[in-house]
Amino acid sequence: MQKISPSRKGNMTSFMSLLLVLACGPVLAQGWMPVAPMADGFRSDHSFGFAFNDVGYIVAGQTASGYSDAFYSYDAATDTWMSLDDFPGEGRGYAIGDTWDGKAWFGFGRGNSGMLNDLWVFDPTDGSWTEKTSCPCSARQHPAFVAIDDKIYMGLGNSDAGDLNDWWEYDMILDSWSPKPSLPAMQRHHPYQFGIDGKIYTGFGHHSGEIFNEWYQYNPATVSWTEMATLPSQGRVAGTQFSHQGMGYALSGDGEGHTQMATGEFWQYDPVADEWNQWPAHPGMSRWAPASFIINDEVYLINGMSIEPGTFDYMGTNWKFSLLPTEANDIGVTQYLGDDVICGDDPQQVSASMTNWGSDTLTETTLNLVVDGNIVLQETWTGVLASYQSVEVDLGTYPFATPTDFSIELADSDSNADNDILTASIVASPSGTTQWQIALATDYWGGEVSWKIQNAAGTTIESVGTNTYANSTLYEFNVSIPSTGCYTFVLMDSYGDGMIGGANGAGSGSCSITSLDDNGNPLETLFAYDGSFSYSEITAAVDVSTVVTVNETAENSWVLQAYPNPCSDFLTISWSSATPSEAVVCDVYNAQGALIHQASFPARGTGVQSERLNSSEWPSGLYLIQMQVGEATKATQVIKH
Repeated sequence: MQKISPSRKGNMTSFMSLLLVLACGPVLAQGWMPVAPMADGFRSDHSFGFAFNDVGYIVAGQTASGYSDAFYSYDAATDTWMSLDDFPGEGRGYAIGDTWDGKAWFGFGRGNSGMLNDLWVFDPTDGSWTEKTSCPCSARQHPAFVAIDDKIYMGLGNSDAGDLNDWWEYDMILDSWSPKPSLPAMQRHHPYQFGIDGKIYTGFGHHSGEIFNEWYQYNPATVSWTEMATLPSQGRVAGTQFSHQGMGYALSGDGEGHTQMATGEFWQYDPVADEWNQWPAHPGMSRWAPASFIINDEVYLINGMSIEPGTFDYMGTNWKFSLLPTEANDIGVTQYLGDDVICGDDPQQVSASMTNWGSDTLTETTLNLVVDGNIVLQETWTGVLASYQSVEVDLGTYPFATPTDFSIELADSDSNADNDILTASIVASPSGTTQWQIALATDYWGGEVSWKIQNAAGTTIESVGTNTYANSTLYEFNVSIPSTGCYTFVLMDSYGDGMIGGANGAGSGSCSITSLDDNGNPLETLFAYDGSFSYSEITAAVDVSTVVTVNETAENSWVLQAYPNPCSDFLTISWSSATPSEAVVCDVYNAQGALIHQASFPARGTGVQSERLNSSEWPSGLYLIQMQVGEATKATQVIKH
């Protein structure tokens, strides 16, 4: 049975108390529709977007050519852009604006002259821009800025002296500014903000190394601040925001680490319930500093930058999303979240997310797992799911014995059959031995790379953290898996862009894992990444089914690395052995064969090991690094600058 409750006019989100489950992997962006790219190939970040009378506008912003004063209009009926007369003020990026009473207010930012504190108003009736009184405050870029009730509230951002938390009120009638109580929290720049029912909401943003997720309300009537509900997700900065029919919205932006998020997260804020609810993400990864505007209850996402193209670049694809559902009863199965690999003998977990695309609140529905036309699992979900909210439904476990195509299906029909069935598949993991050879070639940002190997219980048996590997360097080493079973290799990139090349002329990185026999010969490729796409984390399951005995040849097949090469003040020596070693001796010889440094290290276990040598006093030149691990000896050359 599928139970739908009619929406309450003016109170659609009064039941939004369900904690949404965030899905891993790509999320379907149903509901988002493509929009024409801007005219003249205009691509920007930190432009100001606004709309009046079914016409959208984009003004200024930073481009690949520098700060811009360009001004464009968008016709939603024909999906076309038109260039207008340039903004008469200084070209700028990192500016801000808002609309009130049929006019657009715009200012601040940074131009070629430096930080700005000016204020302008645009009248769409005659297409004119008028400069108003500048703020008697610190000139700044990307502050908060909300126009409401014939006032503008502006603050935060950063000046030449650093981040700010001050707060100012501008009176549109009197054309004057006055200071107000500062935000009672850490100073920050590039926050999110909007105004609803006479109150201003702002928060998130960035200061130093911290990205915030807390949220605040400013009440002009009482001239006071109140901390509100924290966003139930990672902190964020440099997105876009708006309000619509009594609700606030935060769309896209950078997450923690000031890097792109895997999806273009979209959150609705209910000021009455003081709660956040996640909506369908825009297609692709999140964007840094996009613009937005609303026409006919549809939000338009324009421009911005992302690492989605492979390198951090301007986005030419634009999107729109209807803020009001077109159907009353429309439930969709949106993503398979369960196990997608058969590894070992345990049954696989089956789960999926479903989204309420309708205007009516969902309270009950049933999902089926269908294999070869038969329902093999069924789960009835009950709860409260308002428009555009999603929830994960756990259907239990099912013993997939072989690679299989299957579907997750709604048991009850609704007004849109196109999203009632989601097809998916499960594949078998590669099978390998207990001896692996890993070949890792870093890109220009080698310090971002890390990896780990976990057993079926989730225990890490081998790992290498960030800031271990040098830039643009090849590493080859062996790893010994302790026993048979299902193991997971996890390749991670701390910035989130994977090992895609392009920076400083460097090529892409790569990583592969090969299973070895007892003589150290390659058998089967267990994992391969070629640097052609970005990632924060890649996982690969391997069914380790064969124990190999490491013979004498294999014992001596260990790998020695020295990096960075050339080195300067410090040199890291890294080695990998398939068997536990005895004491380790490291000798350093100069080009004339003289021993200049010797070090001894205690016995080590299997896998990757490393030590750091102080090379600051070595004269410039060529050196031979000789390592003795047990009875085996290897050498490599390094250059000291």
